[in-house]
Amino acid sequence: MKKNTRYILITLIVAVILGGALTALLLTQPETEDESSSSSATSSSTDISLFSYEDEDVESITVKNADGEFKILTRTETTESASSEEEDSSSEAEEKTVFYLDGIDESLQSSSSVSTVANYGTSLSATSEIGSADELSLSEYGLDAPSVTVTTILKDGKENTYSVGNESPLSGYYILYNDKVYVASVSTSLYNTSLDFVTTTVLTITPPESDDSSTEASNEYTSFTFSGTNFPEEVKIVPQSTITSSFKLTAPYEVDVNATTLENITASLESLTASSVAAVKPTDEELEKYGLKEPKVRMSFTVNGNSYTLLAGNIEDSNQYVMLEGVDVVYVFGQDSVSSWADATLFTLRDSFVWLQLITDVNKLTVETPDKTDVFTLSRTENEESSTEDNIVYDYSVKGTDGQEITYQDIFTGYYQTIIGIQLLNETTETTVSGDPMLRVTYEFYEGGTPKVVEYYSIGNRRCLVKVDDQVVGVVSENLVQDVIDNTAIVLQNKSIEPEDEEE
Repeated sequence: MKKNTRYILITLIVAVILGGALTALLLTQPETEDESSSSSATSSSTDISLFSYEDEDVESITVKNADGEFKILTRTETTESASSEEEDSSSEAEEKTVFYLDGIDESLQSSSSVSTVANYGTSLSATSEIGSADELSLSEYGLDAPSVTVTTILKDGKENTYSVGNESPLSGYYILYNDKVYVASVSTSLYNTSLDFVTTTVLTITPPESDDSSTEASNEYTSFTFSGTNFPEEVKIVPQSTITSSFKLTAPYEVDVNATTLENITASLESLTASSVAAVKPTDEELEKYGLKEPKVRMSFTVNGNSYTLLAGNIEDSNQYVMLEGVDVVYVFGQDSVSSWADATLFTLRDSFVWLQLITDVNKLTVETPDKTDVFTLSRTENEESSTEDNIVYDYSVKGTDGQEITYQDIFTGYYQTIIGIQLLNETTETTVSGDPMLRVTYEFYEGGTPKVVEYYSIGNRRCLVKVDDQVVGVVSENLVQDVIDNTAIVLQNKSIEPEDEEE
């Protein structure tokens, strides 16, 4: 066999024995200036300790990266540690070094995140040594312009620095330390900004402990107030105890709350965590930029006896800027996670029905058009057979404009449902109307009090503007209003009507 042929075969056999993985590994290493440097790139099975300091010896750790720099400082915290031997127990003072970020209120920081990155300033081990810096082309390792520089200053004045370059195919990053290039594992948090260490938990609301184990604990909301550029007038919401809604608006007018909207709001508040932080101690210019100098929504609420105020600002790339009053941080949320309150308007907060009124409270219903006024007079008498001491049951009857008897159940109640069943189509910026209303409905009550007046004004395009107690509340379909007018004539003849769910 020829010498060259035999040499080639031996080479192939060696390659098979060593395996393709090692061959690929060697091929992917950056080229070095000579063979001695290349041979030093072979991975070592034993980590190489580059430096290690005790936490209490560290004065500061400064990290510089492409986005700027942040500095970590240390302080000593003394805690009491309880120790016991048999029946005798005592407390001993222990000192602990705490790492914290310079320039940001410590209460806002994620202490675990700060401690994690601080570990890369107190000690570092390499998995392999590449070679001396003066024998290598640093640009091939990204170390001619390093992406990260970490500088540790000890309390005795000693300074220690290393740089981080490109990611290595050996798993880790190329490190320049003491004029040598190594491969070491470092945390991606070295690439963070100081804002990345600010905790993103804004609110966590949990129910107070209950003395009654049989009752499931729940958060008790006692008030909501909405203002801001989304609200020409302040909106106030308080609890109520009715079968229609557990909350109601009391300002700018009285109406039930949209139950689904309020449920979404409270669910959002009870675990309010941002995706990131945009600014700490924002300047006036930053508040203007994020739309928080004049927020869209300012929502104040009280829950479990504690009061909070949230501010909602601009929306950018499906994110919304938010602040919690009293905390000098601008948070970034996905818009969908806060839209229930951060994009709220009077229209989204209130119930969609123009005015829901229990028929059992009404003793007189006046229905007026420009051409006619009709009156339905309702009466109730106690049903002694069905009533109890705690619950009075009534029998109801109704008479029409001319005193004619009208069947209460089905005929009148079906007609009444068409009146209270009218829903708002949308909000309106119109606040003035002219002429007579197309329809006016006035409710009077067994218990007395101020009558409730609902008016519908035709504004064209098959729409009616609605006023409740002289307050414009929105727009409805004119067809539904006309249905009520037409149904009035039918019911006065003691004839049944079929409620229609006609909407546009």
